[in-house]
Amino acid sequence: MTDHCCKIGRTIATYDLGERAIEDGFDEELAARWVGDHGFPETATRPLTDWFNTELLKSVYDSHNRKAIDVHIQSEYDALQSDDAVTRGEIIDDLADDGIDGTELTTDFATRSTMYRHLTQCLGANKSKQRSNSDWESDKIEYARDTMRTNVEDVLQSLDRKGELPNGADATVRTQIILQCHVDGCSTQTRLSRARTRGFICRAHSDVA
Repeated sequence: MTDHCCKIGRTIATYDLGERAIEDGFDEELAARWVGDHGFPETATRPLTDWFNTELLKSVYDSHNRKAIDVHIQSEYDALQSDDAVTRGEIIDDLADDGIDGTELTTDFATRSTMYRHLTQCLGANKSKQRSNSDWESDKIEYARDTMRTNVEDVLQSLDRKGELPNGADATVRTQIILQCHVDGCSTQTRLSRARTRGFICRAHSDVA
């Protein structure tokens, strides 16, 4: 049995995604797209993850002679990622007509957190934190949120199976990062996203060291 660096490495090998690479290899192209090298514009982790998954979808479609233009592939990818069970079920049934197991396919889709881990840990790619146009901070925050969400979902599934929290596995987990003012005695709190937009956590103490 061949060892792979992670889920994404296994997916690349399983679906022969290397055949679709413009660069010397699929991993090399992933890293180049992420950091903005070899003529590729710098791509954030979320759109890079979507690109990876649509390339996976195209590969599966090609191997099953399922014809679809890019706009249809994108809409079907969105349907497979939908929280609407009816919408997702319809495309899975349609894929089954072409011999494609849509449920299995979606389990092989990458998440933003697995993509970030693959890029930084498996490939050793690094975005310079000094580059003003780099959004590495958002990538790291989203990675932390995705990891937290995955861990909570695992716990909910376990509690559901034990009967301690019926339907817990079906719950939607939402994660927010809340910041509290650094001044003792001040109870001001705000979401990280809002603090970044405004440029401060607490208006009253924004200049207090």
